[in-house]
Amino acid sequence: MSRISGLFSPIALATLVTTVMCSVLLVLPGTTATSMYFNDILIFLDGAYRVVHGQVPNQDFHTALGPINYYMPGFGYWLTGRLGMAMPVGMAALMLVTAPIMIHVLRSRMRPLIGVPLAIFLVLLLATPMNTGEIPSKISFAMFYNRIGWALLGILLVMHLRPERAVRGQGWLDAAAAAILTMMLTYTKMTYGVVAFSFLFLVLLQPAQRRWAFGAIGLCVMIGLVVEAFWGGTQAYITDLLVATQVSGVIEPGIYLRSFLDTSGEYAVFVLIAGLALLRRPRFTDFLFYGFCGAAGFALLNQNFQIIGIVSMLVGATVAAEILLRDQRPAPSRKMQTVIQGVPFAVMVLLLPIALSSAAAIGVHTAIATTKAGVALETPNGKDLRIVNLLDEYHFDFYSDYVETLASGSALLASLNSSASRVLVMDFVSPFTSLAGLPPPEGGPAWMHSNRNFDLEFHLPAEEMLGGVDVVMIPTQPIADGTTKKMEQIYGPYLERHFRLTRVSKFWSLYQRRAAPGADMGLTRLNSS
Repeated sequence: MSRISGLFSPIALATLVTTVMCSVLLVLPGTTATSMYFNDILIFLDGAYRVVHGQVPNQDFHTALGPINYYMPGFGYWLTGRLGMAMPVGMAALMLVTAPIMIHVLRSRMRPLIGVPLAIFLVLLLATPMNTGEIPSKISFAMFYNRIGWALLGILLVMHLRPERAVRGQGWLDAAAAAILTMMLTYTKMTYGVVAFSFLFLVLLQPAQRRWAFGAIGLCVMIGLVVEAFWGGTQAYITDLLVATQVSGVIEPGIYLRSFLDTSGEYAVFVLIAGLALLRRPRFTDFLFYGFCGAAGFALLNQNFQIIGIVSMLVGATVAAEILLRDQRPAPSRKMQTVIQGVPFAVMVLLLPIALSSAAAIGVHTAIATTKAGVALETPNGKDLRIVNLLDEYHFDFYSDYVETLASGSALLASLNSSASRVLVMDFVSPFTSLAGLPPPEGGPAWMHSNRNFDLEFHLPAEEMLGGVDVVMIPTQPIADGTTKKMEQIYGPYLERHFRLTRVSKFWSLYQRRAAPGADMGLTRLNSS
């Protein structure tokens, strides 16, 4: 009976209603609209296309991000057969999978006054097509993995609280929920996985919760072994991550100081609420938890391409508020009692900016996608992807020009009269496999970013990079000029030995693999493409 009543609890209803509404708003327009970071989205659409065509992340292509980033949109693409639906449907599916876990954790540990706003906040954060902390006009599914990371980590952090409304098998359900969240974080982005595992070890310090924490760690090991049996890419995943760390893992103290100053307001409010909770319940494990929320959140923020919005601290503040309200002792003064009673509302105000901007971004995306505003990609598989201008003429022109080059490149590939060409673009992303519906190349990376996942010292060998492709395309107007120049410098000698320039247009130089002796491929200049 308690299970049935739990389904109709305020927290469960808030989670389910928000999840369904967000899913419908994302999926119904049937289009992916973007005003920022368009090239980032193409990475994961290309990866979705690859996995649907049988390739395996970290086995058939290199990536420092986990496989969920490709299988999630891959599910959307497999279900609909449309690249423009890959991300909305994939995200909706992830939200529906996450909802029961969120309901279990929040309903058993939080009163509705705090749990309902937090549930709505986390669902909106997971669903929104906007980089956390930015304005709603910058709509984009880019960097969705960070929003997944923040939202799932937020659910996990609530488990610092002991259950107050336990159900039958609470310990096993807690262990399963924590293990699933931890492994989803690990297979999304390793940094979130490290934070999640660290939190589980922190929970071991609480005798009352130690049993489920041990169970969760054991289940994580079992899940990892099962996944590895099917995926077989764990070692390659770690290797790709280490290479990216060697290239981009440079610590710049000035950046961290500026980041701390930008988020100082968030820290001030968090410290006040957490300090009040510690004053009322001075437990060492609580002190460690609040410190963990602040330190881990700051570390995550600074490798997220994000300026503000340390979600771990926002969730930590809700945990502190719940702890305060659980304390039934009379306050030492009427003034203190008033402050304690006002903490839940202070937490709501703390959650409000990101919640409202996330909801606004969903609404903006729905409106733009429904009206088919902006510019569509004129490629065989790209017509459901649109670039829109939302108060930012510069980026609209920039991405519109990029879209024009993609249409030109697609036409250039069509002129080869070969549907079996495996293509590599020497640029930030190589999108023609998915946009033109071509066979995926063998090997190579999911994307290339100079001084982020490769440089002159650390990069894939030429044979591994180019050995599995038939066509190499070099843009005259790349999306990332430094990446193109560095790739030409590294792989130019191999390109000259094994490929031949056969097409030249306004936007592209196209090289085809040298034919067998006696075959001839002449150079064609196409001024109109």
